[in-house]
Amino acid sequence: MNKPALFTAGRKLQGGGVHLLSVFDLEPSGIIVHAYNQISSSEHSLPISEADLAKAGYTRSKESLAALLETVVLVPLPGGGLDLQSTNEDVGRNKLRPTGEEVENMIKSPIKKEAEESIHSLLVSGLVELCKVKPVGTCDAVEFLGEWLLQNNPNKPVVRADYEVEEADMT
Repeated sequence: MNKPALFTAGRKLQGGGVHLLSVFDLEPSGIIVHAYNQISSSEHSLPISEADLAKAGYTRSKESLAALLETVVLVPLPGGGLDLQSTNEDVGRNKLRPTGEEVENMIKSPIKKEAEESIHSLLVSGLVELCKVKPVGTCDAVEFLGEWLLQNNPNKPVVRADYEVEEADMT
């Protein structure tokens, strides 16, 4: 990160050894807590939104950030690995990021329950159309594919135009 840390402290985290904990300012979005273990070269981060920061009662003062870092723990994930979290209930949790086989299953599973089309098959169809059109330049190709995906979105809401509009008498 290019910004200097708002606050830095060393602390032993459960199951993860001694970590260097740093808090970086991402204003107006919030802050990010970064944990680094030099021995294992492992890194973990915990983004905290401005709303969660206020809800939990933390500010950007050194005392408040020191109190926040006292709540930081490493929690084992079901699939293995560790996740940086806060024991303060008002601080949001990291969203789990699917990896490997989970991503492959997500891409190949049907987009809608009643449809058999997957993200994979939709993208293949879009790329085939892109090859047929052969737009000039990268930007044109990206724009074409984006427009094609919007037009062929299986989750696109159906807008019905079979209703009558009565004009109001404005006199």
